[in-house]
Amino acid sequence: MPMLAIKGTYRIINTRPDGDTVSFLPQDPGFWCDVPGRNRVKRNSRGGGTVRMDAIDALETHYEGVGPDEVHQPLDLGARAARDELLSWLGFGTVLMDEKEKVTASTPETVPGFILASGADTFGRCIALVGRGDLPSGLKNGERTVVTTDHLHQTANHRLLELGLVYPTFYSKLPEELRADMADTTRQARATKAPNSVWAKDVTFESGARIEKLDSITEHQVILPKLFRRLADYIRLFGPSLSCFPAYLAGEYEEFRLSGQEESLHGLQQVIEITDNNTIRMTRLIEDITIVEK
Repeated sequence: MPMLAIKGTYRIINTRPDGDTVSFLPQDPGFWCDVPGRNRVKRNSRGGGTVRMDAIDALETHYEGVGPDEVHQPLDLGARAARDELLSWLGFGTVLMDEKEKVTASTPETVPGFILASGADTFGRCIALVGRGDLPSGLKNGERTVVTTDHLHQTANHRLLELGLVYPTFYSKLPEELRADMADTTRQARATKAPNSVWAKDVTFESGARIEKLDSITEHQVILPKLFRRLADYIRLFGPSLSCFPAYLAGEYEEFRLSGQEESLHGLQQVIEITDNNTIRMTRLIEDITIVEK
């Protein structure tokens, strides 16, 4: 599927960037209207919008969900690492934040870059690959293009995945060539298990996460963010016992396919197991799962 190339600048003052979202202002904000799909990108007063980085998922640093308070994944175990690497890679030097991690100042205030947009989500965020500097050779501002792995390797999405600072999260609109490349990159990062990577601490796929209370996943154990969000909401609604969690997941009726299978499955309960000691583990690696977009 072709993606829309858009040149512009990143500006993070008065935002709360994390490891997979960043604020972007196109040179021509009218290009937001050309982003493919039925959802529209929401613009701020400057004409900028929020970019949700395609195909990756960073540890949560401020997740609200069912609320009322925000929760986060273990900050002492690297939840801020992807954000810090993203901002540094884009070209931001000093970044000052308040107590709620809202940016109050940055040096420089803006940095040039580009995005390769594939659509917008239901929250009005642009789904895109995120690049720095000028567009790669051969790509034109405001035009749709077939994105290659060479283009992908020039983006922060690939950089963060290569360093093992984020998990992959694949949707069906992501071209198969890019998905295969990112799956290989994930396997290499997992095998390396760099000390500051999520793979050095992750318990999702091997030992599993033992749930005693909410802080089991907010302070002590690193798990897949997609699973974290669902567990955090479930625990806040119903308590820590996981006996009803499969039914809770089934209620979402999320459709996905597994590698090597054409038939779709519905609900993440199909790929988890819960043991008698209230421990949850995913039975399939995340790069083997492709979510079918609604």
